[in-house]
Amino acid sequence: MVFDTRNLMLFDHQLAWSDEKIYEEIYKNSLKDLNAFWLHHATDIDWQCAPQSAFDNRRKNWLDGGISNICYNCVDRHVVKTPHKNAIVWYGDEPGERRILTYFELHRIAIKIAAILVQNGVSKGDVVGIYMPMIPEAIAAMLACARIGAIHLVIFAGFAPEAMAYRLESSNAKLVLTVSFMKRGGRRFNLLEKVQTAISKMTYVPNICVLDDIDSFETQIDDKIEWVNNEDNLFILYTSGSSGKPKGIVHSTLSYMLYVATTFKIIFGANSNDVYFCTSDIGWITGHSYISYAPLFHGLTVVIFGGSPTYPIADRYWDIVEKEKVTIFYSSPTAIRSLQMFGESFVTKFNLSSLKVLGSVGEPIGTSAWNWYFDVIGKKKCPIIDTWWQTESGGIVLAPLRNLNQKPSTTGKPFFGVSIGLINRKDNKPINSAQLQGELVVQNQWPGRCRMMTFECAYSKHAGNSKMFCKNIFAKEYFNEQEMFMTGDWAVYDKDFDIRVIGRLDDVINVSGHRLSTAEFEDAINKVDGIKECAVVAVAHEIKGQTAFVYAVTDLPDGVESIAKKIIESTRKSIGPIAKPDFVAIVTELPKTRSGKIMRHLLRDIAQNKDCDQSDISSIINPIAVDIAKQAVQKALVCPDLCVLNKT
Repeated sequence: MVFDTRNLMLFDHQLAWSDEKIYEEIYKNSLKDLNAFWLHHATDIDWQCAPQSAFDNRRKNWLDGGISNICYNCVDRHVVKTPHKNAIVWYGDEPGERRILTYFELHRIAIKIAAILVQNGVSKGDVVGIYMPMIPEAIAAMLACARIGAIHLVIFAGFAPEAMAYRLESSNAKLVLTVSFMKRGGRRFNLLEKVQTAISKMTYVPNICVLDDIDSFETQIDDKIEWVNNEDNLFILYTSGSSGKPKGIVHSTLSYMLYVATTFKIIFGANSNDVYFCTSDIGWITGHSYISYAPLFHGLTVVIFGGSPTYPIADRYWDIVEKEKVTIFYSSPTAIRSLQMFGESFVTKFNLSSLKVLGSVGEPIGTSAWNWYFDVIGKKKCPIIDTWWQTESGGIVLAPLRNLNQKPSTTGKPFFGVSIGLINRKDNKPINSAQLQGELVVQNQWPGRCRMMTFECAYSKHAGNSKMFCKNIFAKEYFNEQEMFMTGDWAVYDKDFDIRVIGRLDDVINVSGHRLSTAEFEDAINKVDGIKECAVVAVAHEIKGQTAFVYAVTDLPDGVESIAKKIIESTRKSIGPIAKPDFVAIVTELPKTRSGKIMRHLLRDIAQNKDCDQSDISSIINPIAVDIAKQAVQKALVCPDLCVLNKT
């Protein structure tokens, strides 16, 4: 691989994501010469055979001719240089539960699991299911799969057997790695029993391998690396299933490695001296890209947590940050809002001065949570990297600069080499004006993009042609006629043409012809003192077409009418008179998936007295929340009661 070092400053600078002028120069250069930009950052990878080009436009192919292995890049090369450096620091459910794996120890476990896989007949291209809690062995299992060229399918350890069976069968998994049990929130969960139940529902029986004691396995250790090329896949990951049928998203190895490693390095300003703590789980894309792969690629110390942030009290995150001197902390708006409810006293007793960067991932973060995160956790000195990306994108696509001239709830800038735009979905024409909503689209190729989806292939009737069928469905699902990647999210430009992501296209309420995002409603309602959390859904209205139905979690002693009045006042002030909701229900909690996403489509069905899909309920972290919502709907304040409150 040849690179002209005279162009180095065109693509890389220590202030690249901190200084707006430098960002703009590098961003323009990265789009102008896509090949040179990505080849420059590809020098971070240890190659068996380096690619001669980044993207082949004719073949729509990334890193053609490249040969490498992501396990080698995340573990083996660090063992040579820093074998005794901490690779993973694990905290368990109970305070005081802590384990450390150095890079040498992580390497030893990864090659042992790889040997176990080979002994069980797994070879390159086979799919291996991983149903494990947040423990170091789970990450080692992913690395072990990558080491031998197997494709890993991580299934979140909170999923029910039905959800697990669907994922295993549709991906044709050959083997399932698990452990006997896990602990979370003071409770014990039998994982092996769930795996056995899931397999009993399948049409074939994959092998089960229980990794309770890896050292007890008698295997012939072989430190062999399966070097893979640009066409070889790394993993399948299913979408959370919070709406519709889950899709198996497939990512290739080399281009994915390049993208997540580069985004992590530049966006967070990460280097090998950082101690990094991400509160996600390996069952989600964040746990793949920014726990298991990108930080280890760069040789950081990665802190992982297998417990509940509020068990036994709501100080676990901050206790860990102090003890490990965490420098980069990456969490979700759901977690931040939940901890915000407990007040500042759970935070201020800890020394968080080691923090230099805060991150947010998973959904738009509201203004109230952003301000609390910035003021209380970051002490007004840590930039908040409010990231937008998807399982399909592989890594971060939008993020604000790392300076302190930040804007709450604004994701901001596209990453280098990724061309972002907004379009009017009716005619696919670009939107070039501020404050006009449009669908967020990616207008060019980027290395983190997924290759295809799996579930259409597995369940299609096009026998003998399923691969082509799958690719065709993938193109139809995600691309428009101009070959733009359709993200399915609403966004707007602000006056500076920074981007603010509003929410999913289907999370929209059409009130008297006005399309209003549920995220806008929720941001306005969360500004009301005493509202801990809320969810807004669209319901039918005989005059307006649709109107807003509000589920609010509150500790206010006021009656429903008083709370409703405060909610209406806030929505009118923040959005406009058209935005006043017509239904308000008070609940003690909201139904959420185990990744923390509010199940708005389920709440919409409850509000309209429709039956709930039992498969949806099985994926909720607390199914009782469904009954709570149903009872609240029966007591909801509705028009004409609200008509009095709605008067100007």
